[in-house]
Amino acid sequence: MSTNNETPELPVPKFASFKAKEKLPEKRAPKFSSFKPREPEKRRASEEDRDQDSRSKRSRHSESRHSDRRERSRSHLHDSNRRSRGGSPPSSRPKTPDHARQAVKPTRDENAVSKPYAIDLKGDPLILRYGSSDKSQVPAYWRYGSGRVLGTAGRLVIHRDGPRDQFSLRMPGEGLYAFRDLDGLRTKAWRVTSNPRRVRVKGLDTQTDEVEDFLPLRSSKTRKRGQDDLKSSDEDEQPNYRSIEGKAKARAFLDSDSDSSTESESESPIEVAGGERGNHLKWKSIQLSRQVKDHPEDIDAWIELANHQDDLLRAGEDIDRKALDSELHSYAEIKLSMLESALSNVTCSKDRLRVLVPLMREGVKVWNHKTAARKWADLRKDEEASFALWRAHLDFAMSDIASFHYDDIKKMHLDRLHQVLQQQGSASPEKIFSEAIYIFLRLSRFIHGSGYKELAMAAWQAILELNVFRPTHVNDDTKTLSEFSDFWESEVLRIGEPGAKGWAESPLDSGELGDPAEPLHVKDEPMTQSRDEYKAWGNAEYSHAKKASIPARTMDEGNDDDPFRVVMFSDLEQLLFVIPRLVLQGLIPQLLDAFLIFLRLPPAFGLSDWTEDACNDQFLAGPSPVAELQSHEKPSEVDPLSEEIQRRSPSFEQIGYHAAASVNELFPVKSWFRRVSPKVKDGHNELEFVINATRQLVLVAKIESLGQYYLSLCAVRDAAAVRKPAKALLKQYPANFKLYGAYACAEFANDNFDVGTKVLASATELASRSSGSDSFLLWRIWSLMEFELGHKDLAIRRLCSSTDEALRSKTENVELSQTHLLKAERAFSSNIMQCFSTGNLEDVAIYVECLGLLTYLTADACTEPTSVAQGNISSAMAAFQVQSAEFKARGYEKSKAHEQTLQFAAKILYMNATLGPFRRAYMLDQLSRFITLFPRNTVFLGLYEWADSSLRVIDEVRTLLYEKVLVVGQDGVGSRLFAIQHEMQRGNVNTTKAAFEEAMRSDVCKSSVPLWKLFIKFCSSHKETRPKAKDVLFRAMRHCPWSKAVMMEAFLTVNRDMESTELRGVFDTMTSKGLRIHVDLDEFLEKRRRERRANKGQR
Repeated sequence: MSTNNETPELPVPKFASFKAKEKLPEKRAPKFSSFKPREPEKRRASEEDRDQDSRSKRSRHSESRHSDRRERSRSHLHDSNRRSRGGSPPSSRPKTPDHARQAVKPTRDENAVSKPYAIDLKGDPLILRYGSSDKSQVPAYWRYGSGRVLGTAGRLVIHRDGPRDQFSLRMPGEGLYAFRDLDGLRTKAWRVTSNPRRVRVKGLDTQTDEVEDFLPLRSSKTRKRGQDDLKSSDEDEQPNYRSIEGKAKARAFLDSDSDSSTESESESPIEVAGGERGNHLKWKSIQLSRQVKDHPEDIDAWIELANHQDDLLRAGEDIDRKALDSELHSYAEIKLSMLESALSNVTCSKDRLRVLVPLMREGVKVWNHKTAARKWADLRKDEEASFALWRAHLDFAMSDIASFHYDDIKKMHLDRLHQVLQQQGSASPEKIFSEAIYIFLRLSRFIHGSGYKELAMAAWQAILELNVFRPTHVNDDTKTLSEFSDFWESEVLRIGEPGAKGWAESPLDSGELGDPAEPLHVKDEPMTQSRDEYKAWGNAEYSHAKKASIPARTMDEGNDDDPFRVVMFSDLEQLLFVIPRLVLQGLIPQLLDAFLIFLRLPPAFGLSDWTEDACNDQFLAGPSPVAELQSHEKPSEVDPLSEEIQRRSPSFEQIGYHAAASVNELFPVKSWFRRVSPKVKDGHNELEFVINATRQLVLVAKIESLGQYYLSLCAVRDAAAVRKPAKALLKQYPANFKLYGAYACAEFANDNFDVGTKVLASATELASRSSGSDSFLLWRIWSLMEFELGHKDLAIRRLCSSTDEALRSKTENVELSQTHLLKAERAFSSNIMQCFSTGNLEDVAIYVECLGLLTYLTADACTEPTSVAQGNISSAMAAFQVQSAEFKARGYEKSKAHEQTLQFAAKILYMNATLGPFRRAYMLDQLSRFITLFPRNTVFLGLYEWADSSLRVIDEVRTLLYEKVLVVGQDGVGSRLFAIQHEMQRGNVNTTKAAFEEAMRSDVCKSSVPLWKLFIKFCSSHKETRPKAKDVLFRAMRHCPWSKAVMMEAFLTVNRDMESTELRGVFDTMTSKGLRIHVDLDEFLEKRRRERRANKGQR
């Protein structure tokens, strides 16, 4: 206010500066100003004397009004309390004189035109009429606690019923998540908040000046500064781990000091009860933290506590919000700290290795390159005793672009391979050579990815010739390799080449190894012309690499300038090993599966844990190089509300196919998932090589169990010409009824129904003399074929004929009685129990399929919508569910046989949906059960995607992937490929890019070459993401420095967005890392310049 003779103006509202004046010895409590500007010094001095007596009362009044602000400013609060007890200096806030307040006090004018408010003396009669006030005239507000009534613990709530607010009781299971476990008013348990307040009973403070008649929940106002400092120090020393609640919440910790042991014991029942009903993750964190505190030698608890951090991190996410990189780094630090604590408490070498593996995998996320390399160097002796630790080191070395070099990683593989082979006699031979096969697979895939394709392919030719085609008179000793060198250097036909017979068929006794292979004349394919010099070099390099997929002979054309084209025995000697004959027969399935995985094909057997591990290894798993993501465009002319879009066929072409091997997927009848994709025909050379190799393994090496896989490859190459290879198989194995069934399915899939029927008729007649399960498989295949043709009654008869000889001999249509059905059902059930008791799971799967199909065709009282063409789907699924429970009860829950039976159940579900009405909710529920058991199975995921309506707002597939599939322990390359494919079909460019980004952040996918290549091509093919393509390329190079295919994308895909210096840098990176280069860039560019100058001279 001005001091001149002017009319006093209303004070301007302002806040105090919250800062004490320099002349005052102590700080002031935060207070609001009196909404008056500062007075001159003289007037302020006179007012301070007059207001000295009432200052303490105003201080207490301000404290009660602004307690929340003072709680956030604890240090200011202490000074205010001290001043309120007396002896405080005068307040620095300016005061307004009483006469000034009276002068500016506003007066009420009843006749004023503009009124800030009005008093309603009459009331609104419409309130009585409508029961409430006009909601449009009431400002929007929300009740605290979501409408819960104070004192009812959430049982009584206020909800809006039209214009009125009504009270209602919340029933059990309703309301918020925290109340769903409470049983309404009947519950006897009292609710404990997720963050309970701790009250410690302390002795009376003798220094307190005034006695309070209540128990304060906060610190007493009369506490001295020393007490505040002591409490603050205690809080700083108490742990504040994120492992308790997932995020570092203030003052939420587990008491770890000895002074609070009594308090922890008294509070533990409360926390347990609250955790079980409120936050189970927090409750588990508390229990694990106490366990490792009381028993630090419990390594299992330490590891479980570290793994529990992944659940806590995921609890802070949702389907639309993922954890930030900083959060991932923080949780990695927490896990690393816990594992380091566990390592300091280990008591044996076995526990030490168990802790070191996750510790090093988490450590490389936190440490820098030098620190990680130093720590790995300190663990060389530990790696010798642990394959898992060595593989973790290998993954790190292959993904570290700073220190990567081809020769170093190759030596790392060879050292481990030789070390394992030297352990013969000290460990089980099966275990030793199983690990050796896996190491050899990783080594060959690494060599192939680095560009040395001839060496990798020659290594597999040599390992198969050396072990599978080894002559009988060659012993398992060191002389075996010297004898094999003569065979290899003779350059006769080898496995995979047309006309090869193998090492065993060579005329060794006569001293002649046969004539060498004819020189190969390679036809020069026309290369794509480009004005861009670097793109032209990329096309030339790609063309030369494509020709070098199979090793050449000395006399072949085009080998003068490329010495790597011819692979000598000296190049292979360090890579080879001899498997003893005593264990070879049991390891042949794993060896052949590894060979198929090397060629980017699904395994044929999948019986070994090593094979399953290889299928989920990001350095090995992935589709064939020719696989591409296909987007699905919805037709614009179709009505969005019609069923045409919903009734489209499922995406049977799964580029990340992962499922159990069965005849239904090897030879899919009509529309179904195919185990071997027809797109492998695009890589003609590799397909011919694998067909020749499998034919020689089946017919020459006499590996009968590989016959169905070989026939499926022939059907992929040419379905019409499958008859010739099938006859060759049946001629050599006339008693193999599975081959008859496979050939019949191949003909039926090619629409040759009559041929397939004749094959099954003759096969079942031969199988009638046998009591094995293969005969039941033939009848099941025949029954399913008849049902798909629309012959439901005939399909039932085929199934009953498997157990009734009288029905087989009758050619005319015979009406089936309940006796036939009951006999067949009992036979299937008894055979299932018998095979379970003997552990023959393969036969169990056959009988369960027969029982499920019979139930679907004959059962009554279906609870689901059905038509004449359909069967009883509810009873069939109930039968499969009973057998699934039997698998689980006997410990075979994760077996391939169990997965195969559920795949057959899924096929029946899909057939039923295509033949008539069905409920999508029921189908989704059944498939969700299957996915819970086998989250990586793409057959279940593909059908679930089809059953889920694409027109719904909520994407059930995306939710299912987030909750059950893309989780720790189940995540993999195949699942990520399915999620990406789903976003391309159902989402848009942004959601697909987000799916790619999430896959690349995953620990099990960040070094997957197929995923990175697809990501680069996706970004380059869309204008919205094209600016990001170069950045994605550099990220891929950082994670996959061994992959030449990734670096070649710079010249083949992203060359338009890169400068010449950047392309030159990529080429220099390839050469400095030791990758294979066919065409020298400098020579190529110089040749282009000479050609350009020559063309200008001619003009």
